[in-house]
Amino acid sequence: MKNNKIIKSKEETYYIKNRGIPKGCKYCLKGAKTVLFLNGLCQNPSHCCWYCPLSEERKNKKFTYANEILIGNKKELFEEINITHAKGMSITGGDPLFEPNLDKTLSYIKYIKKKKGTRFHIHLYTNGLNFNANIAQKLREAGLDEIRFNPPEDRWFAIKSALEKGFKVGAEVPVIPTQNYIEYLERFILYLDQIGADFINLNEFEMSITNSDNLKKRGFTLKKGTIASVEGSREFALELLKRIANKVSLKIHFCTIHAKDYWQLAKRYNRRARSIKKPYELITEEGLLLFGQIEDHGYNLRQAYKIIGKMIKTNSKRIIFENNLIKLPVKYIIKDELRNLLREYDLQAYIVEKTPFTDERYAQITEKTPLNIYIEEQGLKSD
Repeated sequence: MKNNKIIKSKEETYYIKNRGIPKGCKYCLKGAKTVLFLNGLCQNPSHCCWYCPLSEERKNKKFTYANEILIGNKKELFEEINITHAKGMSITGGDPLFEPNLDKTLSYIKYIKKKKGTRFHIHLYTNGLNFNANIAQKLREAGLDEIRFNPPEDRWFAIKSALEKGFKVGAEVPVIPTQNYIEYLERFILYLDQIGADFINLNEFEMSITNSDNLKKRGFTLKKGTIASVEGSREFALELLKRIANKVSLKIHFCTIHAKDYWQLAKRYNRRARSIKKPYELITEEGLLLFGQIEDHGYNLRQAYKIIGKMIKTNSKRIIFENNLIKLPVKYIIKDELRNLLREYDLQAYIVEKTPFTDERYAQITEKTPLNIYIEEQGLKSD
């Protein structure tokens, strides 16, 4: 266990060379995991409730989400898995193993495993407070592949009981940047290695709207230039990783907030966008949908639509007229002849970027840039 080099991935996560990262993490970083947020119910344990980043809309609420989508049944979960071409699912909360949630958790695992097959990877997160051999057996029979624990110290033994059932077992915890916590975390990692756990996933400590007051009272601050990263968390994590790498043999993976908020989301958006993209839309690197839009509220727009159809010979589905809007590919709207038409008819034109959803509750316009400004910003030539 000598000279274990720390590798930084392109997604801005860190791990020990030649050990790799957990299978669930591999799928997450490809956007290939559907996140099943079972609900916001848990025991609110003292070791983690003070920094829980869940929003007010989810915390202690019974609503269930698949990724960003509010769902009401297993069929809707299955549809979300398919539309994002997911290869696995993670189950979170709240706590999926909290007694009021357990039957629902088992039911969802069984259903998805039956529909998607045994190769479809499912992992879940738990604080381990009520984990026992009986629950472990039920999870095993349901088809669960991997468990990630964040237990208080007096429940570390629950991880060992999970290992005895043949799961891939590890821990997932935040890196709280205090010396006492890092010392605790080092003891925890040594314990995990001793009992034969597969991995520990370390997360950059996150400040959210709901936990910011608690964190600030304890002296934590937001890292400059970020919207959620707690100052010092990354530095403490990397120092710990370097110090302990040669002492243990388990996988250690540090996941940054940037990796979660950009890479995981963008890759998942990209998968969704490929399923729902309309002929006039492009998919951006962030997985958003991009298209040109022409607006007016009078006769001129309908007349212009007819002229554009004759001017640009293409599939009729690539230039559409609906709700007093013309939508068309960016490569067409930047053409000189079309821009001359826009000026002639005094029409407004934009480049629109939106999130990849068909349901208007989730389809948000992220940018709407006037055409001339877009062309200038991008340094584009019209032809």
